[in-house]
Amino acid sequence: MKIPIGLNLEISTSSCHWQEHNKEFKDIITSCCALICQNVNEGKALNKFSQIELGIVLCDDDTIQKLNNNYRNKNGVTNVLSFRGFDQDEIEIYLRSDSVAPFRPFSLGESYISFETMNSEAKASGVTFNDHFSHLVLHGILHLLGYDHVQDNEAKIMEALETKLLANLGIDDPYAA
Repeated sequence: MKIPIGLNLEISTSSCHWQEHNKEFKDIITSCCALICQNVNEGKALNKFSQIELGIVLCDDDTIQKLNNNYRNKNGVTNVLSFRGFDQDEIEIYLRSDSVAPFRPFSLGESYISFETMNSEAKASGVTFNDHFSHLVLHGILHLLGYDHVQDNEAKIMEALETKLLANLGIDDPYAA
């Protein structure tokens, strides 16, 4: 699977745990991104951009706790945080309509994933590290594309989409009871 030509996928690590534990993280991120670009309407729309950047930052609990506190006023850790480059109007114009994107650079945004929280969640739920990591990568990118789970109806849509994408990777439904 390939990502769109104009999509610049920037992957960075701010925690040594990622490279020590999993050397495949770049391949997993690229596969998840390609899967979204081929199976989600908003992801397919990324082909319209001559230049669009997507950042994935693999961090630790300390970093994600600070971001969560500074930007969401929640003083605690979380598994993934996404910061959109597009506002809701731009998502509707560029990702959910047939409008052509102007010829200039864009940023889809950045998604941060915390190693310690993600790793402990994987162990607690009895799933593999890579399967849970794939889920969080997909989850974070879907947030950047305008999906959310604040309202029940939004959560049903986002969770169904995640489940479908994960099934394409051979990963079981994380929301199944």
